Amino acid sequence: MELKNIEFEDFDTSRIPSMGKKLDSIFQYNADINKTSYLNWRTRFAHTSRRQFVVMGKAFFSTAYNLLQQCLIDNSDKKADLWIFPIMFNIIHGIEVYLKAINAALSVVLKKNRGISEGGHDLKVLCGTAQNLIIEYKTANKNTTTSQMFEGIKVVEKFISNIYEKTDDMTFARYPLAKNKQGHFYIETFDNEVIDLELLRKQLVYVFKMLDFIYEMPELDLEIQAESMAEMMDYY
Repeated sequence: MELKNIEFEDFDTSRIPSMGKKLDSIFQYNADINKTSYLNWRTRFAHTSRRQFVVMGKAFFSTAYNLLQQCLIDNSDKKADLWIFPIMFNIIHGIEVYLKAINAALSVVLKKNRGISEGGHDLKVLCGTAQNLIIEYKTANKNTTTSQMFEGIKVVEKFISNIYEKTDDMTFARYPLAKNKQGHFYIETFDNEVIDLELLRKQLVYVFKMLDFIYEMPELDLEIQAESMAEMMDYY
């Protein structure tokens, strides 16, 4: 059964031959500024690669949240059965880029030589690294904030663990086949595989808020250090 909400708008089939010869580039301004997307506007003002990763992370999380909202408002057409794949992909990728930014920020504060791209795509590894760095940061800075950071990363870790209990192959949201060329868990069963959309939305908010909070703390520490250094330079 075709779903009305995912059918593309009508198109002029007579244009197909000419479009096959020349297709206008999408990388151009629209006459209406509100119909133009600026890829570098937010990333340009991010200043550091760490902040650029966070900009991306917020984009993936906000998209997932808004898709979930639309499904919860009206799923009479069963669009959630299709949209759940980009929703889960965006959540998983949002977690990944946030963890990489967190690990990079904490590494700078702790004076560790660690690149932002380290850790690959394994959420468990990235989260484990974040937990270890937070413990080290917490040991050096014993206060309420660092304790809250540690509590926050445990929420993220539990969310990741719940996904890994179902599958350790995060491509399940991208392809029907796993890395071993076999069908993913929802393909290789006759039983229904389901996700509670309300529960997912609730947990998504907590995961995002915790990641954003954890990231901002070492960044604030770095800003304070930079301001102190600038004041010292001005003094001398």
